[in-house]
Amino acid sequence: MKENRTGKVLVVDDNQTNLILVQAHLKNMGLEAILADNALDGINAAIKHQPNVILLDVMMPSIDGFETCRRLKSDIRTASIPVIFVTAKDQSEDKVSGLKLGAIDYIAKPFNKGELQARISIVLEMTKLQKKLLLLANTDELTGLSNRRHFFEILEREMLQAKIKGNSIAVMMFDLDHFKMVNDSYGHLCGDKILQQVGKILNENIYPLDIAARYGGEEFIVIMPGMPNEVAETRAEKLRDAIDSFDWMAEEHPITITCSVGFSVFDGNNSTDPYELIKRADDALYAAKRKGRNCIVSWRKIKPEENIAEIQDQSFKDLQEKIASLANRLKGQTIGTMRAFAKAIAEKDQTMAQHAENVKMYSLKIAEKMKVSPDFLSQLETAAVLHDLGKIVISENIINKTTALTDKEIKMIHRHPVISAEILEPVGIFKKELLFIRHHHENYDGTGYPNGLVGKSIPIGSRIIAVADAFDAMTSSRWSNSKRPIENVLDEITTLAGSQFDPEVAEAFKEVLAENREFWPLSQKKLQECHV
Repeated sequence: MKENRTGKVLVVDDNQTNLILVQAHLKNMGLEAILADNALDGINAAIKHQPNVILLDVMMPSIDGFETCRRLKSDIRTASIPVIFVTAKDQSEDKVSGLKLGAIDYIAKPFNKGELQARISIVLEMTKLQKKLLLLANTDELTGLSNRRHFFEILEREMLQAKIKGNSIAVMMFDLDHFKMVNDSYGHLCGDKILQQVGKILNENIYPLDIAARYGGEEFIVIMPGMPNEVAETRAEKLRDAIDSFDWMAEEHPITITCSVGFSVFDGNNSTDPYELIKRADDALYAAKRKGRNCIVSWRKIKPEENIAEIQDQSFKDLQEKIASLANRLKGQTIGTMRAFAKAIAEKDQTMAQHAENVKMYSLKIAEKMKVSPDFLSQLETAAVLHDLGKIVISENIINKTTALTDKEIKMIHRHPVISAEILEPVGIFKKELLFIRHHHENYDGTGYPNGLVGKSIPIGSRIIAVADAFDAMTSSRWSNSKRPIENVLDEITTLAGSQFDPEVAEAFKEVLAENREFWPLSQKKLQECHV
């Protein structure tokens, strides 16, 4: 029977005994081991096999592990592969050097089999979740096509390759004609179904190397690598006709849906950037609308006066609507991503999900009392909901353990703020929130983790979440051995102000607790009843 492989691990170590030993451990985990006994072979193997994680020895002849890691992280083909150092060098400065180079973890020799397996499992689970979340962040929630942000990433990459190879790229913009009338007449749910079908039509009628994306609102865009201007016009007409000839229905009534199309072609030999190429396609799209709609126009066929005077005469309202639509789309992306994260937490542990919701409620009330800005409140809400996301990749046996944790288990628990931040970082839309999450277990006197920050150097969002998190932990039977009287909890938080907690945050918490004693501590039942 063929062994079920769940991942590939590249092991780079100049000691053959170590390679054989680690290979055996990985095989027991159901993982495929790729072995290299020197740095250069290891780098080549990483490029060729694209492993899920790299176990890298530091002390190797010729090229040591630090230099190997630097080369891996500087190569776009291997930069995203997680690196774990496995070495006999256990000095703090060596660990810091490795982590600064981009390593994700550090295991000292001789390693414990259980610890090695636990560390690898966490990294594999984390990278799996990252890929899932990256897909979500790059996908339009309604149509399933690439979203606007991902589209620009793809276009920049394709244009760079086209410049290197001297190839052409066609960019086509599609705008549904009079779509506002459809929404006004049949409602937005019907409009959404039409947008989904348009996305499906485009995706089913393009070549495998082409990319269709939703640009915003009722606008779609298609990239066609290697497409000359003459062929692009034929292809654009085919897509326009596919939309026009589809049997559209709204509330069981046949309706007409058409689109205007503008396209521009980059020939690979000029200095045009992605934004200029998009602008040209957009100018051609406006020309198609002026021409009577339901037609295609090439940017090269626009008269010079159309490029300047007539485009400038377009209604300023159109521009405002586009900006508003884009803002709503970006907001929708963020909300969709948040929902996915919250769902992931709930699937892992419903109690953990309720804890996150409670911490969010407490944090927002404290922040409102401290008179923060609306933008800060939004960032804090996101960070509070996701502050324990890293616990998803920590073993349930450790999370739910009722007896004392071992030193290794404590270290793993202490890594969860960092793991949370590392999971979210590739998504690219949570910069401030990442800081709040990473440092919510820092203590005001510098004794916390992961970085031992002191006082006001700890982000204010982290200081607020720290109090909210502690309050829920001390008043919940799941997170504490027994529920404690609220007066005792308040006394402890007040006593720890200046050591564990920010005194200003503790004072604000004391005030909002007094204002919400009827509903606090929160429970799921109370939360549903009072809609706090």
